Amino acid sequence: MQLYQKTWLYFFLWDAQGDEFLEYNLPQPNYLLHAQKGVFIGWLINGYPGTAKSREYFNDIIARFIIAYKQNKPDRLPYKPVEEREAHLNTKHTWELKNFQNLPSLYWLNKKKIWTAESVGTVDQVFWAIKLYTEELIKEFGEGIPVPYELLQDYAFNNFFDRKDKSTLRAKCRNIWNWYNERSWKMTRRERALTNAKSVKEKKRRQILNAVTGIMKDEYIKPDGTWNIYKLTKDLGMSDNTVRKHIKVFIQEGIIPEKVNI
Repeated sequence: MQLYQKTWLYFFLWDAQGDEFLEYNLPQPNYLLHAQKGVFIGWLINGYPGTAKSREYFNDIIARFIIAYKQNKPDRLPYKPVEEREAHLNTKHTWELKNFQNLPSLYWLNKKKIWTAESVGTVDQVFWAIKLYTEELIKEFGEGIPVPYELLQDYAFNNFFDRKDKSTLRAKCRNIWNWYNERSWKMTRRERALTNAKSVKEKKRRQILNAVTGIMKDEYIKPDGTWNIYKLTKDLGMSDNTVRKHIKVFIQEGIIPEKVNI
């Protein structure tokens, strides 16, 4: 048997309930602790970001996780979880990074005009995670008010792996900071539209998922075991197409069955 050095992917999710990992059919966490303002959640991964290739792979998954749960403002914690009495801890089973491939990827950016040369071809998920964080800061500070560069750098250093000199992460932060600084810290109309559209889509996905996996899920199952789209649309106030689309995705991701055995 091959032995692996193991690495914790450990996060704090603000205003989370603890079942958010089900949204993208992620593996069962090795660590889960409910706190007053959110949850600590972690997975023990086979492998270590000791090479450039492994760091890239780890960072890609971290960035996709951060982007997927942007509404919970994830913080990656660069240390192993604390073994507290209230925590759910189980390290008998460990995971591979490939178990996190259900996390959304910004593949759609390849179909758009990318404003940074390093993102042409394969999308740099880390770059875009930092960029989206910067856009959140711009909204928080108010457009036209400069965002301190240190906030971008601290965010990148805390969340992603790099070489000891952190030169790659510094370059990404510098490019993003300069881009917005040259534009007087104002987002383009397209950037605002993309940010708003993604937020609306995430909210609807979460509402539908809560309905079909929550304690009242049986109300949305018809006598033949299929999902009651009509009742979901009525109760959630969404269009038929929106509900059908998300239900189809949940089925494809293995989060819910196509038909429930009654």
